[in-house]
Amino acid sequence: MKGIFGSGTKDFLAVRITALILLVYCIYLTFFVFHNAPISFDVWEGLFQNVFMKIFTTLFLLSFSVHTWVGTWAIGSDYLTIARMGSLGPIVNKLYRTLCALIVGCVTLWSLIIIW
Repeated sequence: MKGIFGSGTKDFLAVRITALILLVYCIYLTFFVFHNAPISFDVWEGLFQNVFMKIFTTLFLLSFSVHTWVGTWAIGSDYLTIARMGSLGPIVNKLYRTLCALIVGCVTLWSLIIIW
């Protein structure tokens, strides 16, 4: 037994929860930009020097990573299969997932380095 939830339920919840975090972050940034318009570099830099914003941005980046990973995994498992691509399906799927993991990992790591 895998626990309380099956993997489909965990994926469903992960995508929905991360989507809410992404939405709240985008709404907050939009409000900040409109509230401080015209925005200068000093104001923008001050926003991201705030520890709360660094933590919030880190949460955003981790949510973005999980959301993207689950989404790309779903695409690969739905379309890059033996049924759709023949014997190349599993190979293409593995390459696709590896490329997606590298891109998501690099973007997340690089963004965290910039933020912190």
